[in-house]
Amino acid sequence: MADDLTLGIDFGTSAVKVVALAADGTVAAQASRPYATYKPAADRAEQEPQDWWDALCAATHEMMAALDPACVVAAGLSGQLNGVVLVDANGVVLGRSHIWLDQRCARETAELRQFHADALAVTSSPISPIAVLPKLQWLKRHEPERIAAASRVFQVKDYILWRLTGALATDANEASATSLMDLGRRAWDDRLVELAGIDAAQLCPILPASRMAGRVTPAAASQTGLPVGLGVAPGAGDTGALGVGCGAFATGTVAVTLGTAGHVVASVPNRPQGIAPGLWRMAHVAPDRELWLGLIPAGGLSIAWLRRIGRGFGGRDLDFSDLERLAQDVPPGSDGAVFLPFLEGAGTPWNDPARLAGYGGLSVAHEAGHLVRAVYEGVAFNVRACLERFEQEGVVLDRVHLAEGGAQSPLWCQIIADALGRDVHVVAERDTSAIGAAILARAATGTDDLDSVIARSVRIARVHRPDPAARDAIQASLALFARQAGAF
Repeated sequence: MADDLTLGIDFGTSAVKVVALAADGTVAAQASRPYATYKPAADRAEQEPQDWWDALCAATHEMMAALDPACVVAAGLSGQLNGVVLVDANGVVLGRSHIWLDQRCARETAELRQFHADALAVTSSPISPIAVLPKLQWLKRHEPERIAAASRVFQVKDYILWRLTGALATDANEASATSLMDLGRRAWDDRLVELAGIDAAQLCPILPASRMAGRVTPAAASQTGLPVGLGVAPGAGDTGALGVGCGAFATGTVAVTLGTAGHVVASVPNRPQGIAPGLWRMAHVAPDRELWLGLIPAGGLSIAWLRRIGRGFGGRDLDFSDLERLAQDVPPGSDGAVFLPFLEGAGTPWNDPARLAGYGGLSVAHEAGHLVRAVYEGVAFNVRACLERFEQEGVVLDRVHLAEGGAQSPLWCQIIADALGRDVHVVAERDTSAIGAAILARAATGTDDLDSVIARSVRIARVHRPDPAARDAIQASLALFARQAGAF
C-alpha cells in the first residue's frame, strides 16, 4: 500500500531512537528515550540492558499512539557495536553490559596483538579494546563465574531482537566489529571464538541484514505497543545502518556522522584479506562490499564535554546556541589555539586508546570563544585525517555527506567544509542509523530493492562549500594540529 510504514529502531550510546519511514522515504513519526551510562572507574563504561528495553517500550508506545498499526509492515534494528550482553539458560541477564567505550581490557588487547596476530589476520582490522573479543577475555580472567553461567552472548541490538521475537540472529556488519568474524567468509572464526573463551553455539547466527529474522511475540507486543506478528529484520550495527541512512552504500560517497562518537564510513568493493592500519574494515549490509570505518571516539562527545565544563563557570550546562554565539566571531584557525579531540583516546588514524586530549597554542589573548572554535576545528581536522587515510588506501571519495547531532550546527558544518576543502552535503534527517534500519526493514519486505529505497530516503537539506577566505588560516591551524597530534 502507498501509506505503509517501516520502523527503524536504533540503540545509540545514549538513547534509543525510533522512526517511522513512509514508502516515499519521508519520516512520518519519531520518538526517543535516553538511558544512563555508568562509569564506575575512568576506564569503564557500562549500561543496563533492562534500561534499553524500558526506553524502547516508552518510545514505541509514544510512536504507535500517533500511527495506524495496520500501516506498520516491518521493523529493522540498529545499535551501538560491541556491547557485550551475557544471558543465562533461564533468560536472566548476567550483570551490566560492557559497552564499546569500556577500555578496561587494554592488557588483553595488548596480549592479543603480541601473541595472536596470525589468528586475528582474518578480521582484516586492528585489534582494539572496543571489540568484543578482548572484553570477553577480560571477563574470563576477572569474572569467570559470569562467563561460566552464560548460555548466550549477545550484542545490543541482537539482545533486543531476542526480547522482541525470541529469534537468535545478528548480521555481518555487527559481527565483523567483534574481532571474532572472518571477514572474507562472513562467518564466526573457530580460533578467535576459542580465544574468547566461549563456544560458537553461544553466539547468534549471522543472517542477511535485510531478511526477516522473527516476529514480535504477544508478550513483547503487550510491553512495547508494537503489533503482534510484526516482522523484524536484524538490520545492522550502527555503522552499517548509518552508511545506509546517509547514502554511503554506492562507491564514492563518504558519510561523516557526529553523535557521541564521530564515524567516517565509505563503501568499498570486497578486497583480499589485509589490515589497513588505522581503519576498520567491516562487512557492509550487502555481501559484495565492505564498509570501511574511520573512528573519532569523542566526536560529538567533545562538544558535550565542553558544554558540561561550562557548568563550573556559569552554574548550568551551556547549550549549543551558547557555543555558537561564543565561537561565531572567532576567526578561522582560532588565532592559533588547537584542540586534540582524544577524550576517549585516539581512533583513526592512530588507533591509540591511551592518547590524551588537550589544548595547545594558548596564550592570555585567547578567550572562551577560541576554546569553543578550537574544539570544532580539532574534530574537523580529525575528520580530514580519516579521509586522507581512506585515500591513501585507494578508496575513491567523490562526495561527503554529514549527519546527526553535529550537523545541526551550521558553524560546525562550515568549519568541516573548510577543513576538508570539499563541499559538504548535510543530510536532512538527523537519526541516520534509525533511518538506515527502517530502510533495511523495507528491503526485507521484498517490495523494493535496497538501492531504490536509499535513493528515495536519503535527502540533502543544504550544502556547505569551502570558504576561500578561510583557506590560509585553516591550513596553518591544520599544520599545528598535525604537529601536536604527531600523526601526519
